[in-house]
Amino acid sequence: MADAEAGATTLSTAAPPQLPPSFCAFLRDNHIDASVYSTSRKLPRYVRIIRYRQRSQELIDSLVQQIQADSRCKVARVDSVPGFIEIADQAVRLSQISAYTNGDIVGMDVSSGIAALALSVEPGDNVLDLCCAPGAKLLLLSDLLDNHSAARRGTVTGVDISPHRAATCRSLVKKHAGSDKGFIRIFVDDGTTFDCKAPQHGWHDPQAIQAASISSDTALPKSKRQRCIVPGQPWFAPRLLSTVYACSGTQLYDRVLVDAECTHDGSLVHVQKYEQWGWEQLDAQVVDGNKSVTVPILQSRLLENGWRLLKPGGVLVYSTCSLSRFQNEFVLGGFLARHAEDEAVLEPIPLMASNSTESDGGSIVTSPIWTPVDDEEWDRAGLSQRRSVFSRMRHAVRLNPLVSNTSGMFIARIKKLQHGARLEESEIVPLALPSSIQQQA
Repeated sequence: MADAEAGATTLSTAAPPQLPPSFCAFLRDNHIDASVYSTSRKLPRYVRIIRYRQRSQELIDSLVQQIQADSRCKVARVDSVPGFIEIADQAVRLSQISAYTNGDIVGMDVSSGIAALALSVEPGDNVLDLCCAPGAKLLLLSDLLDNHSAARRGTVTGVDISPHRAATCRSLVKKHAGSDKGFIRIFVDDGTTFDCKAPQHGWHDPQAIQAASISSDTALPKSKRQRCIVPGQPWFAPRLLSTVYACSGTQLYDRVLVDAECTHDGSLVHVQKYEQWGWEQLDAQVVDGNKSVTVPILQSRLLENGWRLLKPGGVLVYSTCSLSRFQNEFVLGGFLARHAEDEAVLEPIPLMASNSTESDGGSIVTSPIWTPVDDEEWDRAGLSQRRSVFSRMRHAVRLNPLVSNTSGMFIARIKKLQHGARLEESEIVPLALPSSIQQQA
């Protein structure tokens, strides 16, 4: 990815005329540039090649040619993000592409791919995806484990609070994961309180199970067959990951992805669909229920619980598809205010490190995070005493659709150096919320 120069794009507050007034008010309250929604129809469609690393270059080249022939438009690889293909016309339906019907590709915006790849998953890792639905990132993470050639079997644990969304995730895994689904388990649970540790070491080894004096036939109730939710037990998992032995692990996770629940305002194609679905549904998704306040608090608690479940030396990625500073910089800033530099340190996003500062057509252009520009803005935002927190955020990035040619996304990669003190729930809050900002303005 490449970095966009600060101030390279002149922002506008002009909103496309079809957006409802309530949503435009949300954009103003959250300091979101409404002009980004004028670009939604110009964005390409992205797909990901499943099991990319297991395919030869010849097979990949053939697949790209096939996708172009079926799409009948320009198709190109995203050079800076391995395995992703850009289809110029977003109107192209996946169902018309034979590579999709054959199970070779899956629809996934490259911005989501960057967030998952930022974890730098390695073979043998135990990975937690704390907000896993609809499942595209879960699939990618299982690909990265490369369990078929690794001596130590890694796992991916997905969590979602909604049975309906978890079912969507399960369907995607069953359709596309192939043999990788043997390393995936899904829980229907609240990500803010989820407490199941990584699977027991040797979960896949009958000898290890026997040595622990637990029969390999002893399995937890198969809730995927019972169609019920059992607290603390996988809702969907292969047999070996459902055993009492596998679920008795006490280890923390090597990698944690918190792609947090958000207002989805940065997913421009998603917002565009409300033209057909009805703008009143957009109000329910984004505006109603004081979401500008409740969502950042939820995100803070998801981030904190993900951090608690991460082992020292491990990496957590926090991301959202929102453009709101209250859901991004202010949530991350609140986290850093609670965790000193000897506990948590932000690291560069790996895909960024080798790219230049200007787009070459094959890179994804990133934008800097939001930071007050002068003393007056620091004071107006009530953040004058938080400058050191913002300086620690310098490696976090934004994907601004106006320059990235992707959906909007905020991504931060955090390395855990050591455990910190246990926190009370009342302490787990963002730096500020929209209502407090407005009161000070």
